[in-house]
Amino acid sequence: MENKKENQKINIFGESLPLIISVLLIIYFFYGFFSDENSAGAGGYEGDFKLIWSNLNLLRGEILSNLNSQFYTDSRAPLSYILHLLFNPFTYNEEVFRISSFFISLVIPLLLYLAITKKYPGLEKKYSFLLAIIITLSPYFRTTSYWALGENYGIIFLILTYLVTFNLLDELKKNNEIKKIFVIFILCLFSSLAIYFDQKLIFLPVMVLFFVFNSDLKTQTKFYSLIFFSLLAMPYLYLISIWGSIIPTSAAEARGVGVSFHIFNLGYCLSILAFYIFPFYFCKEKVRFDLKKIFNIKIIALIFLFLTYLFIIFFIGDFENLRNEGKGIFHKLSILIFEDINQRLLLTFSIFLISFIMVILFFNNKNDIIIVIYFLIISTLTFPFYQEYLDPLLFVLFFSFFKKKFYFDKKRIYFLIVYFLFFSVGTKIYYNFIL
Repeated sequence: MENKKENQKINIFGESLPLIISVLLIIYFFYGFFSDENSAGAGGYEGDFKLIWSNLNLLRGEILSNLNSQFYTDSRAPLSYILHLLFNPFTYNEEVFRISSFFISLVIPLLLYLAITKKYPGLEKKYSFLLAIIITLSPYFRTTSYWALGENYGIIFLILTYLVTFNLLDELKKNNEIKKIFVIFILCLFSSLAIYFDQKLIFLPVMVLFFVFNSDLKTQTKFYSLIFFSLLAMPYLYLISIWGSIIPTSAAEARGVGVSFHIFNLGYCLSILAFYIFPFYFCKEKVRFDLKKIFNIKIIALIFLFLTYLFIIFFIGDFENLRNEGKGIFHKLSILIFEDINQRLLLTFSIFLISFIMVILFFNNKNDIIIVIYFLIISTLTFPFYQEYLDPLLFVLFFSFFKKKFYFDKKRIYFLIVYFLFFSVGTKIYYNFIL
């Protein structure tokens, strides 16, 4: 009888464990805000938040005349500032502005939960919620949420675009053409707004267009999406005309956008991708490493092509004089581990090669591969290329637009939590004690 009661207690605890962990992760997330955490190097009152507050006050005075001001220091379009000034009553003070931005960011785990329930309808809701809460372990999501940075706004509209896509799929089964056109407009609006918050999300409208034109909609209805996108692009085309670039003038000059090709960033981007896909390798239904896949003729050809890339950058690249900004976790670890430049070069090239193999074996869907190639291309045109450009974006894409699906049980979900928790704690140690 006693054993039966003990088993019941264990079962109750086991059933409640996902909710308990969810609550603990939420508490940990709130603790980061109230402790003024800066776990990505960009936070703090004297960090990027100082620039955010300065930009907000600049546009508070006059919006149109300050769009091309040398004092506007953001690298993104000013939509988030404009919306805050128009609709957020808490912009009169730094601290209450931080709090309001923090609560806006809390929308993302909730939206991500909805996306997960759409993509994995058979998964228990408590595990779907736990998966969504994992995003709060991202040091970049945390820092953006705590210090009113702009990346999270783009992610909100990326997830909304994904959810509206499901709505359109439902509408395709009906005969109400006007309602379909309305849903397409919302789809175009949300995907366009994502770009106004974060330019690198430009792949989103392209995916929407591809989806619409490959659907069962009438041809006339499909062309409405082109009209909507054309209209929604006009404000940004105006910004490009006054900036002379896709980002504000001051940021374009500082970052040398379009001026140079950063050949090493291809490898660094791959290493960042590999870092995030590694735990998801263990979320397949059958976890095994099939060596036969590597000996596929196409894979061998791709590896040979990548070895050629490594050979080229070894001779023409200036690894010794690369600036240290960005480049991701493995770059920072290589600096901590090795002082000798040759040892660091050997480790870096090894990581590049392993990362490349992981990426080409992991992504096997054309849709996913195109998105990955897009990230690789923009990495070579961007300096510095920070890990935050792909985090938490990659995590969100795994549960939305990436076609690759995973098998989630409690052990795999707990493994994801442990993996990203170590990363979260590690970044805190790095930025607060090591750097």
